[in-house]
Amino acid sequence: MDEKDVLRVALDWEVDGIDPPRSFGGWNTGRVVQQTHESLMEDDFDTPPTNPGQPTAIVPRLAQSCDVSDDARQFLFRLRPGIRFHDGAPLDAEAVVLNYARICDPASEMFSPEAADLNRAAAELIAKVQAVDSLTVEITLTQPSPEFLRYMTQEDAPGAQSLVSPLALKRFGPDGCTDRAPGTGAFRFHRRFDTPHGSGVELVRNDDYWGGRPRLSGIRFLPFPNLGDRLRALAEGRVDVAYSLEGADLEELAAQGFTIPEYHPPYIWYLVFNLRDPQIADIRVRRAIAHAIDREALCAKLFPGAVVPASSMLPPGSPAHDPRAGDPHPYDPDRARALLAEAGAAEGLTLHALGARAGSAQLDPGAIYHQMAQDLAAVGVRLKVTLHSDWVGYCNEWRQGAASGVSFSEMSWAMSTDLWLRQVLHSSNASPAGFNAGYAADPLLDDLLDRAAGTLADAERTRLYRQADRRVMENLPVLPLLNTRRGMVASSARVKGLVSINQCWHDMRGVYLE
Repeated sequence: MDEKDVLRVALDWEVDGIDPPRSFGGWNTGRVVQQTHESLMEDDFDTPPTNPGQPTAIVPRLAQSCDVSDDARQFLFRLRPGIRFHDGAPLDAEAVVLNYARICDPASEMFSPEAADLNRAAAELIAKVQAVDSLTVEITLTQPSPEFLRYMTQEDAPGAQSLVSPLALKRFGPDGCTDRAPGTGAFRFHRRFDTPHGSGVELVRNDDYWGGRPRLSGIRFLPFPNLGDRLRALAEGRVDVAYSLEGADLEELAAQGFTIPEYHPPYIWYLVFNLRDPQIADIRVRRAIAHAIDREALCAKLFPGAVVPASSMLPPGSPAHDPRAGDPHPYDPDRARALLAEAGAAEGLTLHALGARAGSAQLDPGAIYHQMAQDLAAVGVRLKVTLHSDWVGYCNEWRQGAASGVSFSEMSWAMSTDLWLRQVLHSSNASPAGFNAGYAADPLLDDLLDRAAGTLADAERTRLYRQADRRVMENLPVLPLLNTRRGMVASSARVKGLVSINQCWHDMRGVYLE
């Protein structure tokens, strides 16, 4: 591997085990496996958005084409001929069927309960996956799903529909492929290595890549949980690309010659209210919290020029996101105090918040909570905060659902598909079975999400999702606080060919170093 052509990338946390369908490590893991593994369909990473917030285009990747039935229940994929996994196994219809059996066929010896659990949102839609011939696969769904292909592109959703070698699945078993699950991507997993801040990951070029030999000889991903350490690594030339620089002096970085693109990735930093908590179950308390937090000041003080206040659970970059949606809970401490008084908490109350100290796209939870605590104290609410030191551990605990005594938790997440709203707020996805970690259970919201998911007409589907979002913002099972605009990624002047689309990871196939 030629060192002068190795791209060095700084991440804000170490990478989870590499086996895309079984990963829950966040976007840092997705940023790696986007280079090593591929799905039948992918985002178009070659075309930058022409409008702010424009959803990504979905294009064939391992598939050469996809025919969709009029009712969006049958998807016929014709595979590109001649593609092989990194271990030499051919990509054929049998390999695709085996990969999907892993997440949606309990009768298969390849079935993985863990992979099925992480891919639940997709797996529960799939009725049948069958090989039509050696290079043609048909996926039949249980119900219409016009966003099925868009959901297919999500990396670490958690889990993913990226394909792994059937030889590896047969050799190591459906739950034994971590860091030994070859994909078909432009880069191959080479090794893990120790760094002062956790495990690094090294990829090497796939010289036989079906899409053409990449110009980079390899990619090295290095964890730097501390923002200052990431900044120094970039400024001193020890890395070429750095993620999660919100909170840095972006203008100073730009003045030094670094490229800091402005775009609208599907990102929300949000609070998840524990609706089983007696205090939080009172909607007046949740609305009081929303009115008490000065999101404009939070953005300006902690992340100047990088983040903006969020007022919707449909993120930028998702099809139904409405950039004109107003904020139903503007900063209004007097209104917050009045609501608390109505709720019988005029003398104040104490809330317990849970979070991670750092992690994948976490910004700075400690600083955010500190600012929030000051705002809440001004209306009579005392905030006690517990921060976990291990990001992946926090994710796994968070996914189990809010524990007794926890008022709310935080998460940094969202997707470029509107199905995200269902995944985190539909009552059927309540933790621990799904990712509705605050136990939201609103029949009207469920009905709107059910109808939206199967509506074929784009305009009507968008209308239903926006109606569902208004319901969320009215009842506040969650409270979106921040969207990112600039600073999610920065690169040095020697990095060429890096295209930022409205997504939370990048494709390095066309990147090279000068």
